[in-house]
Amino acid sequence: MRGLPFFLSLLVLLKIELIVGVWRYNNILEDENLFTLQNAVFLKYDGSDFVEWEYPECCNVNNKSSPNAIMKCTSPGFQMVKPLVSSPEEEEARYLFISDSFFSFIWYAVVPIDRGSAETSSKKVRMWIIDPEQADPAEINNTALVPSTQSRYITKHFYNNGQYPVIKLKSKQTHLGHFQKDGYWEAVIPGDERFSDFHIYGQPISFQHRFVIDGQHTFYWPEPAEPNGEREVSLRLAPGSPLSLVWGTCELYRGLLLSDTGALITKNAFLTSEELKVDPGTLPVPPEGYFTVDQAALLEDGIIFRIDGALYWRDNQDRVLTEHPQLPTSGVMGLYQRTCCASNYPVQDVELSSLIVWKDNLLLVGPKKLKNPGRENFLKIVLKVPPRVTYLTASFGSHPASLATLVMYSVPGAISRNFLTSYNELVPSWITSTFMTKFKLKDIPKGPFEMRFLESADASLLLWNKETILYSFHNDNEWGEIRPFNASHLSAAAFGSKIHQVTLDHSWNMLVKMENNILFYCKVGMHEVVRLHKWMEPDSRMVLYLNQKEQINMLTLTPEGLHVQKYPMMMETKSAMKGSYHDCPFISFEHSMNTISYNMDKGDQMVLWAQIVYPEGKGVHVKFLSNNADLLYIEQKSHFEGVNSVDTVNTTFIISQKVDYSDATSYTHLTKKTSGIVTLELVPNQIGNTCNLPMSRISHFNVGCPPNRHIRVARPWGMPCEMYSLTNYTILGSVLRDPQQDDIVVHYDWEKFGCLLKTHYKNPFLPSIDLYDGDNYVRNVDANFIVWDRFGRKDYSFNATMRQVACLRESQTWISMLTGGKSLEEAWGPESYRTCFKVDSATYVFNVKILDPNYSFCDLHAVFAVQTYGITIPKYQHLTTYVAIVFTLFSLCILGYSYCRYVTIFRNLLATKRHKYE
Repeated sequence: MRGLPFFLSLLVLLKIELIVGVWRYNNILEDENLFTLQNAVFLKYDGSDFVEWEYPECCNVNNKSSPNAIMKCTSPGFQMVKPLVSSPEEEEARYLFISDSFFSFIWYAVVPIDRGSAETSSKKVRMWIIDPEQADPAEINNTALVPSTQSRYITKHFYNNGQYPVIKLKSKQTHLGHFQKDGYWEAVIPGDERFSDFHIYGQPISFQHRFVIDGQHTFYWPEPAEPNGEREVSLRLAPGSPLSLVWGTCELYRGLLLSDTGALITKNAFLTSEELKVDPGTLPVPPEGYFTVDQAALLEDGIIFRIDGALYWRDNQDRVLTEHPQLPTSGVMGLYQRTCCASNYPVQDVELSSLIVWKDNLLLVGPKKLKNPGRENFLKIVLKVPPRVTYLTASFGSHPASLATLVMYSVPGAISRNFLTSYNELVPSWITSTFMTKFKLKDIPKGPFEMRFLESADASLLLWNKETILYSFHNDNEWGEIRPFNASHLSAAAFGSKIHQVTLDHSWNMLVKMENNILFYCKVGMHEVVRLHKWMEPDSRMVLYLNQKEQINMLTLTPEGLHVQKYPMMMETKSAMKGSYHDCPFISFEHSMNTISYNMDKGDQMVLWAQIVYPEGKGVHVKFLSNNADLLYIEQKSHFEGVNSVDTVNTTFIISQKVDYSDATSYTHLTKKTSGIVTLELVPNQIGNTCNLPMSRISHFNVGCPPNRHIRVARPWGMPCEMYSLTNYTILGSVLRDPQQDDIVVHYDWEKFGCLLKTHYKNPFLPSIDLYDGDNYVRNVDANFIVWDRFGRKDYSFNATMRQVACLRESQTWISMLTGGKSLEEAWGPESYRTCFKVDSATYVFNVKILDPNYSFCDLHAVFAVQTYGITIPKYQHLTTYVAIVFTLFSLCILGYSYCRYVTIFRNLLATKRHKYE
């Protein structure tokens, strides 16, 4: 009885497959945000049996009898559209979701190139606002350098209402646009010679009750390709092979498309492409006149090709195909290039691998560049297996520092078993997964296999052959087979066609493309896929390409060349699941963990939030998954609110690092044990194929010393700070910590020591220390620290006693710490710390070091210089003395003159009085 339903479902699928026509749709900018009431939908039917379009009454079509028509709707919602044909078989209907969104204007951006400028460190961006329905053709084609008349009118109205754009870079830096008289804004951003990628958002300001859609913009400036030489020959896949696509791990705009007719390479996300050929050099050219390629890997400085079990190198500069001495020349069974960029993974002083190679009994890994003068070998052996073990496939893991391989263990006379084993590059060790043991032997598909891990806090992977896909999520706690409805496996639901591609984006969307161009869709984490509407003819040579904007592009190779088309994936999935049992258990889910990596030092605290809204009774909540969970302390608080049968849960996560290092037996050991990288993941506990999920799902927390963290001694307000006022100074031998007869002369290094802080010898000086990350101020340091003169002088003192600073026990001193022959730098630090200026004119160069073991993972120290003055008269002191002396003499003269004058007057008065009485 099981065969009858399958036979009936196969007949239904076969009926759909026999339809010869294909119809598609899009809007003027091929942007899924623009399927709104304000924008037209372009309908197109490819086939010879077209009659007319069928559409709802709330929509209008300019010419329903034309296979190329324009439709515009007056009511929002799902609109059923399908072409009527003359053949007995009906075409499939689509349910196009037309929204009533008020966001229908878009930001237009252009980077005009100044050919006469040699400046490459910055780019000038022009921005204005366009209405897609009224835009100039140059604006539609992204070739406009100034706004059209209509766009200038719209832009100025927005500007008068207070609108302005903000550019947000990948680094989270923002740059404001400044309005120009020509009707656009301009902003200057850091530039790259080849590529720029940024997000533009504006203010919540409307014009004609319509708002501007935020958008991502990418620009490319590829170097012109040199024409192929006469000696250069083609690279091709074996005849009849489906298209194969590889791309730059951290540069998605670099791509290589392989086919059985040649190879195409792009440096601008397939806006343009050219045929890739190689100079054979000393290699013999095969009789067929081209090299047959099995696989390729796109490194930063060249391309590696696997040809007949050997790896060959083509440098980006000389373009010669060679047998490189650091690449194996035989026995290579496969290679795998990292698919997700690991440059944002906060590991320090370690270069993670970008390439996996398996050959014979060896598994090897290699970095992102082949050429490195300081490195002996490009490939490093990470696993060596006995002869009875065979490598089946390999992949990089859910964590950027991990990788895994699927192996087959064969014993004569017994059934072969497959095992999955994983490796960590930071802590070199191998762990065998229980994944393959979850299945019965008869249920495990046969190879060849491909494998890809999902970016996740817990190890999660997809494993597939040509017919079906197996999955394992959350460290093997969930596993099974991904299947379509009413079919035993994917191949059966696609008329026997084989799996060609499995494509994933950062919003958990997964597309499975079959060789006959049938597409299946599901959210990552679901075990059932949905078949999507036919978009491409079965015999078209097509491959899916995910660009930097997270848009799915279809690359179709025809005799005329390469055709690139954006695929409206979300519109298609909504249409395919309209009226089905697929739904989403929640209404909305959002969170604030939107940065790929964070740094957590001792004492740091971070607050994250998540909100999930769902229909009453669904029991949805947020899961906070993590690996290395013991490195962080996470406090979780939730607030529940229910209104009108809708429940809302707001959850706050307070993340900190709480370890007391003050009385550690071994400070160094405890520091290593409690530092590392923690991957956190925020997900709902339930999802569905129709859910809208944020692009940011995971973040990596570096529990340790943040990069470029250091301290600086702040200059007190009003204190002079002189630069380049002396070349050297002398220290008396008698004032050194280890006295000597000879004085020493110190060369003052202005680059290292900085400016001289000048203070009077009677004024107490207390260093104020600030914490910085690079050039960004973090906070003032309130931890305990020590200072000592860099060159060993001791003619200074401290003016506070242990009693005055409220010590509870005797404080540590240099005398007590300088034991065992240790240097000043080694004797006293966080690992040995226990809690607890008035001389002649002189120059002091002090080292300062943070002692508090609970303050930071970093070794925080700095250098500052102080010059005291007092007995030795400092600059301008002579002038002050001379003025004082002159003033004193002048005062004495005044007093003397006054005295003499007084005596004279008094004598005259006496004489007058005497004469009067006589």
